Amino acid sequence: MTNPPPERTLIYAVDLTPEDVRALETFLNAQLGRVSEQIGETGETSFAMRSLLILVSDSAGFLHQLLTVERPEPWQRAATVREWQRLRSTALDFNHCDGFDYDRWWKQIRHYDAADEAAEEERIRHFAATR
Repeated sequence: MTNPPPERTLIYAVDLTPEDVRALETFLNAQLGRVSEQIGETGETSFAMRSLLILVSDSAGFLHQLLTVERPEPWQRAATVREWQRLRSTALDFNHCDGFDYDRWWKQIRHYDAADEAAEEERIRHFAATR
């Protein structure tokens, strides 16, 4: 018998909170800011770092908006999963740094909720049965 995941472990995007987004954005800004300070303010690498900081901010802002939608449409549900994964995957290389929240950020979220997961499993079974 497998143990259930710890209570804080994120399984579905529906369980995301504004605090999750804020914490991950803050962590990323701290890590990327630290790297930016090391590389300086000029040159291609500094331009790339600024662009990455902008993308993190834009992605977090969009995700904050998505989390305010009471009954999200399918595209909003998919966007919530995608934007969280974008931020989470950006942070993964910094998992050795203080402040990385393994319970909330380590596991990849693949579905908005249990119903989306069940629907995908059903599509897979249906596809496999028609082959």
